[in-house]
Amino acid sequence: MTGPFTVCKHDDGDGGVRIMVSGEIDHDVSEALSLILINAAEQNTVRHLVVDLGTTTFMDAAGVRSLLTGRQVALRHGRHFTVANARDNVRAALLAAGVAGMLSLDQGAVTA
Repeated sequence: MTGPFTVCKHDDGDGGVRIMVSGEIDHDVSEALSLILINAAEQNTVRHLVVDLGTTTFMDAAGVRSLLTGRQVALRHGRHFTVANARDNVRAALLAAGVAGMLSLDQGAVTA
């Protein structure tokens, strides 16, 4: 990893959880992100999980895999899973990975 990585969780109190990811998502941090998303998706009180990439500056294939892992676990537990605010090279990485159809990539937001 060449840059900082931070994650902040916000619970809206009504079953919605927003995971805000900042910095770079690469191989060095992808496992940690996967575990964070899995943990959030497995919480009984969660109905909708949003991963906000508005301040994410880089994502490689390992980062894409983390999002897909989080989505898979969320859907298995009956949760909605949304990736929001994918911009610039992060959006391009999601398109290049071929997950646009699966994640419904649309106007800076990814929804599943």
